[in-house]
Amino acid sequence: MKETRVAYRYAKSLIDLAAENGVLDQVNADMAGVVTVFKQNSQLAAVMKNPIIQGDKKQAILEALFNGKVNTFTMSLLSLLTKKYREAVVFEIATEFQKLYREKMGIKVVEVTTTQPISDDQRANFKRIMASKAAKVELVEKIDEKILGGFVLRMDDQQIDESVVAKLNKIKNKFTEQVINY
Repeated sequence: MKETRVAYRYAKSLIDLAAENGVLDQVNADMAGVVTVFKQNSQLAAVMKNPIIQGDKKQAILEALFNGKVNTFTMSLLSLLTKKYREAVVFEIATEFQKLYREKMGIKVVEVTTTQPISDDQRANFKRIMASKAAKVELVEKIDEKILGGFVLRMDDQQIDESVVAKLNKIKNKFTEQVINY
């Protein structure tokens, strides 16, 4: 079975169970923490995917990292995954859980790309701009110096491109059209 299907099934079960028990927000925070830990430590992902390393050692690693720091539902899932030899998909399950959580809560992910980190005022302005398109907005901030300045906002298939590069390309295209028309 593909990892994405496995991840979806475990994440869906966990989200339903957490919602029934009123700990959905806590488990979502835990899953965000799991994603962060895996992103910061590529060796952890390699260990979890390594079939040579015994399941009890993987269980011990997960317990050392998360026991006492996450909700009991989250820790139970991590234990279950090692017992079922699914520890290789912990990161994927956590990522899928966050997607399902956002969908369930009506939260739209808005990606904002700038050349440097944005301030709290700018963050509030971006949220205000996108508030007309979605009730709840989660900003994901990216830095890309190639846009030279300005910003690019993306949500689903919509994009607002107010970057310097986009404006320069518009000017370039306008000049090109004028040259061709003469």
